[in-house]
Amino acid sequence: MMRLLAFAALALAACTGAAETADEPPSAASGRDITGSYVVEFVNEAAPVIGIEGSDPEIAIEAGRIHFQSQCVFEDWRYERSGETIAVRPLRAEVEMCARGLEPGEEAIMAAVGAADTVRHVPRGLWLSGAAGTVQLRFVPSADDLASRAVDLSGSWRVTALDGKPTADPIDLEADWHGVWWEPGCAGQGVSYTIKGDAFDTPPPGNPGTVCDIGFPPELEQVWSAMAAADTIVSTRGGEVEIAGDGRSVRLTAR
Repeated sequence: MMRLLAFAALALAACTGAAETADEPPSAASGRDITGSYVVEFVNEAAPVIGIEGSDPEIAIEAGRIHFQSQCVFEDWRYERSGETIAVRPLRAEVEMCARGLEPGEEAIMAAVGAADTVRHVPRGLWLSGAAGTVQLRFVPSADDLASRAVDLSGSWRVTALDGKPTADPIDLEADWHGVWWEPGCAGQGVSYTIKGDAFDTPPPGNPGTVCDIGFPPELEQVWSAMAAADTIVSTRGGEVEIAGDGRSVRLTAR
């Protein structure tokens, strides 16, 4: 089973909606694979200034290689990674560019990635940082990724039933491809999960620690324990999702 998400380590990212800072503690998810396709959401804690409507800068990470693409602008790097430590170096001595000049956001992204020395899993993707700045990436599942799961749990949800009974109060959750959590993330409430077909798996709830002192819904701990007992996930009519198994169940409705 995957480990409990280290929400204490991701607290600032979840509480502010922007990138986390370099002085946060190591993430328990540091050993998880970073390969995949991503969209750049923030560079130096702000949306990248590209100036081309409908064009999102993208980064693809393969084993040992990082590829940046922004329309006809691109760059490639080699990398070596150990946990949250990453060493990045150019893949080629000269980089070919298109006829137009670089936009400020493109320059900032390329500089930050090229000098990155830290990589962390954050809600919805990755965070890279180093001497030249920070980049926050949102994971984009591939067609094969989506086909491998009966349900894509990524998005915003409300718990409407627990063990077959309506919840006493609304419980709103956020989820990405790897985990589900209650916001603000600094409360330390969330779990990682995997889905293969309609099989659902998440570890028993643990104690990831908290950064902010805030109360959370009393039924939330039962939500996590019900998910830990569950082994299936299915979509129901009306945009609902049922996670169930071993006599426990959680029903989620899209928000």
